[in-house]
Amino acid sequence: MPFRTASRCLAALGAICWLLQPSLASSAPASPSAPIVISVDVSGNAHVPTDRILSVVRTKAGDPFDEKIVQADIAAIFDLGYFTDQVPPLIRQRPDGIAVTFRVVENPVVKDIVITGNDHVAKDTLLALMDTAVGQVFNTSTFRQDVIKINSYYDKIGYGGQLPTHIIALNISNDGVLSLTIREGLTVAHIIIVGPPEGNPILPPNLIKGALTLKEGQPYSDDARDKDYENIKKLYEKYDLQIGDFEAGIDPTSVDNVKGTADVKYDIHVAVVGAVQITGNTKTKDEVIRRQLRLRPGMIITQGLLHRDYDRLNNLGFFEKVELNPKPGPDPKKPYQVTLNWNLKEQRTGTAQIGAGYSGGPNGQGLTGTLSYAENNINGTGNGAQVRFERGSRVSTASLSFSIPYLGSTPKTQKYSLGASIFSQNLTNFYQVYQASAAQAVGGNPIACSTIPPYTCPGTTSTGAAGTIPVVLTPNSNLLSGVAAQYGNRSNGLTLNLGRRLSDIFTASLGVSVQRLRTSVDLPSPFFLAGTQNFFNAPTTNNPLDTSQNGTSTLGIAASSIANTASGRGFNLQSLTLGLQADSRDDIFNPRRGTFANFTQEVSGKYVGSAFAYTITTIDAARFYPVKNATLGLHAIIGMTTGAIPPNKLFVFSDQQLRGYSAVYYGTEERLGQVELRIPVTQDRSFNFALFGDYGSLRIRGATPIVDSFGNVVVDYNKWIYHGDAGVGLRFDVKQLGFRSIRLDLARGKGGSHTSFGIGQSF
Repeated sequence: MPFRTASRCLAALGAICWLLQPSLASSAPASPSAPIVISVDVSGNAHVPTDRILSVVRTKAGDPFDEKIVQADIAAIFDLGYFTDQVPPLIRQRPDGIAVTFRVVENPVVKDIVITGNDHVAKDTLLALMDTAVGQVFNTSTFRQDVIKINSYYDKIGYGGQLPTHIIALNISNDGVLSLTIREGLTVAHIIIVGPPEGNPILPPNLIKGALTLKEGQPYSDDARDKDYENIKKLYEKYDLQIGDFEAGIDPTSVDNVKGTADVKYDIHVAVVGAVQITGNTKTKDEVIRRQLRLRPGMIITQGLLHRDYDRLNNLGFFEKVELNPKPGPDPKKPYQVTLNWNLKEQRTGTAQIGAGYSGGPNGQGLTGTLSYAENNINGTGNGAQVRFERGSRVSTASLSFSIPYLGSTPKTQKYSLGASIFSQNLTNFYQVYQASAAQAVGGNPIACSTIPPYTCPGTTSTGAAGTIPVVLTPNSNLLSGVAAQYGNRSNGLTLNLGRRLSDIFTASLGVSVQRLRTSVDLPSPFFLAGTQNFFNAPTTNNPLDTSQNGTSTLGIAASSIANTASGRGFNLQSLTLGLQADSRDDIFNPRRGTFANFTQEVSGKYVGSAFAYTITTIDAARFYPVKNATLGLHAIIGMTTGAIPPNKLFVFSDQQLRGYSAVYYGTEERLGQVELRIPVTQDRSFNFALFGDYGSLRIRGATPIVDSFGNVVVDYNKWIYHGDAGVGLRFDVKQLGFRSIRLDLARGKGGSHTSFGIGQSF
């Protein structure tokens, strides 16, 4: 341990030199005839008690004089640590023996302790470590232990392994001022961020250095290094990166003990994928799972990609549980490599249903039976198919559909998907009807027919004459109780859709639809669809684009935007649909965050062999935000048309869109806004409570206003008619049956309260 003194040497060099004098070193050991020691004394001690000194002396009065023992006594006295120097002992011959006087030079009494260089450790902390204290005779042995404790403390707090000792200079003045100079650690000369191929920090060196607490010109410590690791870890997380391996410390080749400086190296490797393992799947093929994963061996791991891979696997709907268990490897020599182990628990992907039901009343369907089977992971390939049959007194439908989400196994072919459906549908629905006005015309003369049974019309029969009360199927304030329109719709055809993935979020599609459409509307006497005739026995037409008032209408409204199909004849309907979809939702069944947006443009005309000419444009977008543990969802739809669209292409608002209303609204243009706050009740979010609001409007472009006999407008469907509601609901999963987010909502609209039921989220 190097020490420097100002006035005298701490080591008892004089005593050591005396011990090495030839006269003593070569002296013979004591013999039986050696003189007797008659006294042993000490001189020169002012503060250290004589008894304390003599307690370590083996030379005693009455013992034969032994020069070797005297030499050992001199060393023992010096080892007490109180003395700066020792004068050779005074050995005097007396008549009856030898008198021995040990002569010492005491260290000064410590009057003050001055410590410099301790930038990071307080003086009081260092003094608490020392047994040397003010008011004591400076003791070299005690101070030697103090040095050991100070060095140990610095090693403990992160300055170890840099210096032989952290006390690089010592001085005690004649007046007792003890001065210590501390070097806590080596001063950082340069900070080096190791680059490739030894390191792989990815981020620029200057950006990394800016995040460090350790700066050039400051002492290095392990504690500072550990803090820097946390700072660098946060920096990498800010840029969606993970640290795979981190090493930092002094470069041994750069140490300058004279200047007390050294370079510090930071060797950083971002985490990369070493291997991808898939466990737990017994049905789903590995390649079906791997094609969903975007993190492949050799790629840099980001939290965004990890979450995206998790979402993509979860959104398949094949697995009850998806877990990621990262582990080191596979190369132990490359600790920055990570093995991503996806542990999956499969769930049932096939659903068979057999059911029967009955609904009566004026709007009922009667007795119906259904048989269906759906499988969305055929033989573990990820392909899906569904077959469905429904038969009843008023319904007969059959459909077969299939989907291939990835057309091939190469990167190019996997960008494409294919879906197709063949269907045959024959429905007879019953819809509520609404009187067009309270005052009607019979034979060109205005009359006032009653709006309640038996619907008497003055000047005619006791009850309304056939074709004397015009009605519409679009809601207004004149609902006719107990009256329903029999709406027959028959369509047969097929659809084909080809998708092209532009990225993980964006998909473009092209769809083709070919079908044969036939529509008919029957009303009980004395009602007829308004806008179809001035009196009964209206002429019919074979042209669906003939929308004159003398033609028939499926809604009872004369409008240039609705094609005329209610003649009962069949028409060919062919169309092309172009679509662009964006989907970044984390969970398509119960999203927590992300966006879903869909733009579609459907076109039909003679150029595709269709009897209709129109365009339908729809923009449907939803955005989801996490609000603490809940989820806030916003949804908007805008729909527009040109030309005359067939009735089965009308925009419809039922209680699935406006949940506070039981009526069904139709239009050729639509606007809808919805907001919903979904609050989970269970930890796995399989049961939720919801608060929601809906606000929407439809209009029939070009609709002729319905007026009474005085020319007053009863209702104008060409104008936007808005409806709003608010309510509460429940959402729950029945995973055993393969149902996700069964929905039960209670809402209040303008006309009262209504309860609606659905499968799947409202948006």
